[in-house]
Amino acid sequence: MVFRSAIALLLLSSAAFADEYRSKANDGFDYYKNGEYDKAVEYYRQAGILMPDKALPKVGKGAAMYRSNDLEGAIKEFESAASTGNKRLAADMRYNIGNSKYKTEDYKGAIESYVEALKLNSDEIDYKHNLEMALSQLQQQEQQQEQNQDGDKDGDQKQDQQDQQKQQNQDENQQKNQDKDQQNQQDSEQDKKQNQQQLADEQEMSEEEAENLLARFEEDEKEIQEKLKQINIRGGSSRDW
Repeated sequence: MVFRSAIALLLLSSAAFADEYRSKANDGFDYYKNGEYDKAVEYYRQAGILMPDKALPKVGKGAAMYRSNDLEGAIKEFESAASTGNKRLAADMRYNIGNSKYKTEDYKGAIESYVEALKLNSDEIDYKHNLEMALSQLQQQEQQQEQNQDGDKDGDQKQDQQDQQKQQNQDENQQKNQDKDQQNQQDSEQDKKQNQQQLADEQEMSEEEAENLLARFEEDEKEIQEKLKQINIRGGSSRDW
């Protein structure tokens, strides 16, 4: 009797446990439909704790994360759901992973995921369609990168030309300054020569003036001597008085 009661309690507990799981999962789905993705993630998380082996909470949680642009988190949940062993589910999860990578513009990663999904289920039209889109986007992305690289090269060449022109202008300005300094030096030397010549002329004029002064002095000296002679005569004659 006790053994039977224990089994009954275990069954009742399991049933209650399963009901709580379903309740959490259903709440998560309701919040997801209403666009309340954060709440959906939380309820799917709680459901996953109650039933860790179930794929539904992982898929629901990943879908809610995808809608809220938590793409890294979504990829992790889809990866976890893909490992549950169900081939069809694994194919869909690879497809979802491809969509998540496509949204992040990781087109190479998206292509790899779509190819993996097609290997598991080659009949899905959506897989093929999204693969073609990813291939097209990858081609455009690579072309854009090539254009950007060419633009960078053109920009580098243009910058080199600008640098060369700048250096040429600097050299020309430096040469102009050197020519100007040389001209100033020549002008300075010319002015110096002119000043020296003028000074020499002034010196010559001074010597001429000195000769004139000397001549006048000699005349004055003669006059003084004559006057002195007169005085002496007068002086001598005065002793005769």
